[in-house]
Amino acid sequence: MKLFVQESGIPAGAPVVFLHAFPMSSGMWEPQRAALKGFRVLAPDMRGFGKTPLVAPFLIEHLVDDVLETLEDRGVDQAVFVGNSMGGYVALRLAEKAPQRVRALALCDTRAEADGNEAKIKRAAAIETVRTNGLAAYADPFLRGALAPRTFTTSPMAVDFLRGIILTASREAVMNALMALAARADLLPALSSFRFPTLILVGSHDQLTPPACSETMHGRITGSELHVIPDAGHFPSIENPKVFNEKLASFLRALVVREGER
Repeated sequence: MKLFVQESGIPAGAPVVFLHAFPMSSGMWEPQRAALKGFRVLAPDMRGFGKTPLVAPFLIEHLVDDVLETLEDRGVDQAVFVGNSMGGYVALRLAEKAPQRVRALALCDTRAEADGNEAKIKRAAAIETVRTNGLAAYADPFLRGALAPRTFTTSPMAVDFLRGIILTASREAVMNALMALAARADLLPALSSFRFPTLILVGSHDQLTPPACSETMHGRITGSELHVIPDAGHFPSIENPKVFNEKLASFLRALVVREGER
């Protein structure tokens, strides 16, 4: 499966692959694509999101294979993977399955644990909401639970931006993705085997994957660094892009310097 990819920056630069959250598309990374012009930035759309057609059913495993195949097609053997939420699940499984393809990881507002029973039941209810009432009925409650409360008052354009991305998704893709998220593997045991530089970022007000989830990953990934992004919920790349971009750019610059010294 070849994914649609937004590519920007310098073609000869170090590849940085942005993996979007559920139920977003590569469009959510616009502030980061603009900030990382010195790198080769690739932002794919997952199946049924953005400009990639839906091929279903699918699991997280299939999304990982889609990303690897797409990058291979573009001549990218190794990259830095930046994943938010669902994109983080894809990045984690990719790192376990194909560690030789990972130069570094940036895990944003995600977790390594699989869904428990309560979370599975909530995803089943969300599927019924989307099936019965459509994406518009799903988008607003989802964003109310995902974003920091102050985002609605200080950054209404960010809220509208994210809502607009959700409404472009395929209803079937959203329902299938919810099933894939509920069925994903527990990746906690894999974290201790990671040997690549890892940055962990999380919004201070994230209720979906709270900072405690990031602290768990930080404790298990040797040498990882963790930063809490203030005034942000589940999407700090949009809610507080200034601080998010500073932390990510600093991590990438340090990575280039370290590898240049070898």
